[in-house]
Amino acid sequence: MTPVDSPTRAPLTDAPPLPTGRPMGHSRCELSRVIWPGDENMFGSGKGTLILELADEVGWAAAVRHSDGHAVTASMTDMTFFAPFWAGDIVAAVAQVEGTGRTSMDIGVQVSARRWHGSGEQERIAEAHLVFVAVDADGAPRPVRPVHPETDAEYAMHRAAAIRREYRRALKAALAEVALPTPR
Repeated sequence: MTPVDSPTRAPLTDAPPLPTGRPMGHSRCELSRVIWPGDENMFGSGKGTLILELADEVGWAAAVRHSDGHAVTASMTDMTFFAPFWAGDIVAAVAQVEGTGRTSMDIGVQVSARRWHGSGEQERIAEAHLVFVAVDADGAPRPVRPVHPETDAEYAMHRAAAIRREYRRALKAALAEVALPTPR
């Protein structure tokens, strides 16, 4: 159960007003790492779990920067791999807040690799979309300010984040209709 759904938490009421929103670029963060031979999977390419971890870490940094405080991962909407990466590559992940709810932030992450044996050009290797919830010191959800796109590309990302949010709501409603058993 996420902090948002927790029945023990009181609803957010009488919260102080937040300052005006921030531009998308304010939250942009980048993390990089070198891929070592020990990071290879059984096929010789880099382990996908490294990219998942990198996406979560840089996504958290973007969420914290936007919300001015701690945030927790609520979900990963999707993770798509476009190309493998190899030992010796330098992998970089760039994240930014692309949409906001009352307490949540939709984070987009773009992952690229600079090939050790190539021209030094970056190649897009993966993309992820995560949802983080801003929390206070007690772990209760807290309000976040809105995010504002400024460029055509950012407007497209902002709209895509809204579509993913609508999709999550529709999926949750559809799954509620089939009455899936709850795990023990």
